[in-house]
Amino acid sequence: MPAKHVGGAALAVLLLASVAASSPPAPPLRMDRLASVYGAGWSTAHADAGNTDYSPVVGARNLTPAWQRGFSGSIYLGATNDAAGRVYVTTNGTGCHLHALDTATGKTAWCSGEVDREAIASSALLDRDGRIYLADGKAMHSFDADGNLRWETPIVGTPLSAQFTPAGNLVFITHIGRVYVLDRETGEPVLPPVELIPGAPDTDDTRACMRGTAECPSSNTLAVDLATGRIFFTFWDKGAPAADIRAMQLTEGDDPSIRPLWRNESLPGGSATSPDLSADGSRLYVGDNEGGIHALDTATGDTIWSHDTGYAAGGSSSLSPDGLIMPAGGGDGALMAIRDAGDRAERVWTKEGLVNRGIPVQAAGGVAYATVSAALGNDLVVVDTATGAELDRERLPGATLFSVGTTVAPDGTVLVPTITGELFAFRPG
Repeated sequence: MPAKHVGGAALAVLLLASVAASSPPAPPLRMDRLASVYGAGWSTAHADAGNTDYSPVVGARNLTPAWQRGFSGSIYLGATNDAAGRVYVTTNGTGCHLHALDTATGKTAWCSGEVDREAIASSALLDRDGRIYLADGKAMHSFDADGNLRWETPIVGTPLSAQFTPAGNLVFITHIGRVYVLDRETGEPVLPPVELIPGAPDTDDTRACMRGTAECPSSNTLAVDLATGRIFFTFWDKGAPAADIRAMQLTEGDDPSIRPLWRNESLPGGSATSPDLSADGSRLYVGDNEGGIHALDTATGDTIWSHDTGYAAGGSSSLSPDGLIMPAGGGDGALMAIRDAGDRAERVWTKEGLVNRGIPVQAAGGVAYATVSAALGNDLVVVDTATGAELDRERLPGATLFSVGTTVAPDGTVLVPTITGELFAFRPG
């Protein structure tokens, strides 16, 4: 294990240990989600500004293997993709750490060594103009569509993926708790960095980020409400007995600022899950390290309900527009679906025979894609989200251990990266 082993996908700890009713009306999907500067496709680590790990592409119910790529080192996060037919993946092996691939063939279009190995902590963020944004342990970088460096801005700490703001700026929080807002065109700071823990960091070791424990104050990707400018993130304050979930108000324009709104201290043991924002912006969902998933009121931070999954999830949940939640795997946790039923959570189904080995992703059309344990390895399964019924199963060849963030391309291609440095692509069959 390298001295700095950033776990953007917290499955690296939780899964390695195990490997040795009625539905409420769907809330409206607000147009601000569609009119942003995000690129068309899976353009950020968890699909969108709300971290939903949900694709609006109608998902295929049957898949067929398309191609497979192996990379030096590991992959920690899902591969982002765009409407121009490119897939972007970060690795920590020798040589390049940012790879741009052809979605159809998996062949390398270009790769960049401008970022160091700490870039593995983030997925590449893509804007609607075809430009790429990726941080490492020293700076935030921007590239054009051909991989040429546009700008780089020094930072302190390592972010775990960035997001865009309502005005189209770049916002991210480094693992030591420094909030940055940068101009997307130039990389210049929009406002001075905000130090959530004043002073120099106690350590530069980011291994604790895999579990979201006290040694890594900011361990996940922030969610952004593009309608209000509110940002939401998990945080473990210095000396605090547990982690919390926080909201801050970002104001842009002539007098930019960030101010605290609320915090909810409901994350015992820390959190390995990035917060998910509901489609109507009224609720926030987040998991803790003791098996709990919590729904919070985004206006006040009050807990609406909590649900025990029976295990600590090793990654972020997938959230559909109508409130169906599929937690990530952890230990021997089974694949399951939970629905937000208003004042409570309802377990929709649990598939004890499908041990969840990754971060599931839901897609339009009522399907989900999940990595599950199989004899001497893992399989990718397609399931019906209403019932959990298995619709298709495809093998992930080799000793893949677990996946770290399945994503869906605009053409319906399903991309499955694994901790062992493999990237598998499956086409609609």
